[in-house]
Amino acid sequence: MSAWQKRGDHIEMDLTLPQALLLLSLNDQKGTTEAGYFQPAFAGAALAELLLQGTLELQQDPPLLIPLRHRQELSAFLNMCDQKIGRAPKQQDIAFWISALADQKDFIATLADELCHLGALSKDRTWIFGLFSRTVWPTASPALEMQLKQAMVTAMFHEVGPVEERLGLIIAFAESVDLLKHNFEPHLLSQHAGRIQAISAGECLKSDTAEAVVASVQQAISMANAVSASTIASIVT
Repeated sequence: MSAWQKRGDHIEMDLTLPQALLLLSLNDQKGTTEAGYFQPAFAGAALAELLLQGTLELQQDPPLLIPLRHRQELSAFLNMCDQKIGRAPKQQDIAFWISALADQKDFIATLADELCHLGALSKDRTWIFGLFSRTVWPTASPALEMQLKQAMVTAMFHEVGPVEERLGLIIAFAESVDLLKHNFEPHLLSQHAGRIQAISAGECLKSDTAEAVVASVQQAISMANAVSASTIASIVT
């Protein structure tokens, strides 16, 4: 599978936002996430993807997520998130759903299994101190991640114009939870910090998507970052 598909007269990222984010967060050999707590970012990416696909909309004043009736065929991970929101007894805001989705059982496992089916990851079990086992997902084939990273390199370091919508958003999510440093050379990130900030702020998106949807996605990114930072702070203190 390619990470990209030609649609009409342009090329779009074929991975979902949470799939791409998980690829960037996993250590290729160990199959575990790099240092950090990324579940809120995966939840935010899921909400962003559902907003982009038109299965959710963000109501303003009060800012609540509204599940929509739709006939979209969703991946197992997105379907799990979509159904949880749809079954809720009342509508909630983005911050609530980021926390609620991130706490679901098999949250990361469901997402990782999708990438196993795409051939990018393999599923293994490892033992901790010979007493406890855990599931890990090391790289099976680097092709998808390499294609994704090359596109990110081009967008961040070699271009000054608009960026494909999903590519820009995955850069924004990765930047918000400090994942870029685990995937790209520090001197390049520092040299092109202004460009990365502009992409992350949504200033460079090459998109026909309604501004309200883009604004909703940016809010999901901001909320995911805030929830992640709050969780880490509570663990440390």
